[in-house]
Amino acid sequence: MIAIGSQPLNNNQLSMLDVAAKKAVDDAVEAATTPSQTVAPAKPAEGVQVSLSGLGLKKAAEEKANPNQDIESSGLPENAQRILKMIRELKEKIAEKQQELQALMADQSMDPQTKQSRVGVLQSTIATLTASLMSASNSLDKISKNGTLTSEQGQQAAQLAMK
Repeated sequence: MIAIGSQPLNNNQLSMLDVAAKKAVDDAVEAATTPSQTVAPAKPAEGVQVSLSGLGLKKAAEEKANPNQDIESSGLPENAQRILKMIRELKEKIAEKQQELQALMADQSMDPQTKQSRVGVLQSTIATLTASLMSASNSLDKISKNGTLTSEQGQQAAQLAMK
């Protein structure tokens, strides 16, 4: 898993990295094959630059094609797989709503009352999604402890839930 800070990258961020990496390769090839003229001093880039190896790009493309492939091929019982997929979906939705909230908080052009109202709605939505995530996690923990899953399957399910 790729993480910047403490926030894991979601599929949208991985696809943006994939596009950025391909563009960087294309730009490098173009620069290498184009006769050089006067070269301007390099402008310092803002943010973080990430470059992925060919294997990393391939893995990102595979994960984009079916992000739950590891769950489906895990051999876990169907109900555990369903819960794990739900956990991933909820985590993704929470991350999306948090990004929306950050963008909204940074928007200085919006009327303060409208902004406050929208912030409240987003915070409520995040709270609801978080409660659903906790419920799904508790359900997974319950089937791990009640004998539905072996201890090895329980560990495997916990690892898959953390991705």
